Amino acid sequence: MTKNYHVTCHMATSIDGKVTGSFLKNPHFAPHEHIWFTSFYELNKTMKNWICGRVSFELLTGGRTVDTSRFKGQKMAREDFIAPFDEARFAIAIDPDGKLGWTQNTIGNEYPELQGDHIITVLSENVADEYLAYLQEIGVSYLFAGQQKPLCVKTALDKLHRYFGLEQFLLVGGGYANGSFMQAGLIDTISLIQAPLVESDSHSVSLFQSDNAEQALPTYQLTDTEVLESGSLKLIYEQIKQEK
Repeated sequence: MTKNYHVTCHMATSIDGKVTGSFLKNPHFAPHEHIWFTSFYELNKTMKNWICGRVSFELLTGGRTVDTSRFKGQKMAREDFIAPFDEARFAIAIDPDGKLGWTQNTIGNEYPELQGDHIITVLSENVADEYLAYLQEIGVSYLFAGQQKPLCVKTALDKLHRYFGLEQFLLVGGGYANGSFMQAGLIDTISLIQAPLVESDSHSVSLFQSDNAEQALPTYQLTDTEVLESGSLKLIYEQIKQEK
């Protein structure tokens, strides 16, 4: 696969590889979460972007919906829209159906370290015309990566590289978003903070969640390990590139 960028997936997990569940609310998880955020902010300083799926971003938007009724009947071309932005730092949402309730075009003070990051949302072409008109009104950039779900995440990254000059991407979940990038063979580096906690709930989401069990996946080699002061384990994996 030819690409001009590098993708790092940075996540915190339980021992059994879960990224959702009750272990996240366990008071003993707090120091491991702090380490993950510290590492995330360090990576973000260099990469100047972060990618999340819709479910993860709903934690930021509060699950709210937006009123698009004033745009009813307006027809919108399925063309990428790049809004003006002040600083080349980006929050990138994978939101095929256009459900996220953005109210402005940058990250606010919910995350002071990320405040001002320009929002880019990746959509399917079946998103409502009214939603596109709303995004243009508030200045949120959007890109199309397929006619319907599942999106072609390589198309999304190719466009992000072309339009915004990004050469390194920071993927931070959730499990289904990670899974779509893994299925496409796009993840070069996996950076894990593994907390010494177990989440045995079968309904919780795994690090790379996917319903496509037949897809051939990349292989990785462990390149760095460190037992941290908190008791968590830092693990770095690099994709083994296949000879052509």
